[in-house]
Amino acid sequence: MASAIVNELRKKSDAAWVNLTRQLQGMEPHLDRADAPGQWTTRQVLAHLLGESGRSPVDFLRKFSDVDLPVSELTPGQTRVTAERERLTLRQLLDAVDAQRREVFAYLEGLTETELKRRARIPFLKQFRGTDEVTAAEYVGLLYDLHWDDHAGQLAKIRKAVGL
Repeated sequence: MASAIVNELRKKSDAAWVNLTRQLQGMEPHLDRADAPGQWTTRQVLAHLLGESGRSPVDFLRKFSDVDLPVSELTPGQTRVTAERERLTLRQLLDAVDAQRREVFAYLEGLTETELKRRARIPFLKQFRGTDEVTAAEYVGLLYDLHWDDHAGQLAKIRKAVGL
């Protein structure tokens, strides 16, 4: 049975998912459009949400610890659209993003509340949070709630730019 922490994370993630997918309705023909020159396209946003190809959020979550904290040198504002992702349809990109999220929550379901409090270091978070340490639960909340909502706003700008 899921802990109250995981249930709350899932509730927020589900709301962010609804927001994100709402912004993507009708966007298939505009997958490679941005809201302005030099801004990300819809495809780039989704590739960013998927993260670096071959890198799994669950693999990183498994490294969270109480001692000898793992460090993730995430660089905000980067997106890499691989040749494979360049060929994907909007549906395929969305399915990949959702599959990744479902994998994360399946992993969280098996953790105790103590394990959800294991930590990692993400240096770029220090400027926003005052610390670079983040618990597994906080990391998932940042990734699948705040991060997704932020990019849903970016997608809303693209929707407006293409006339939707």
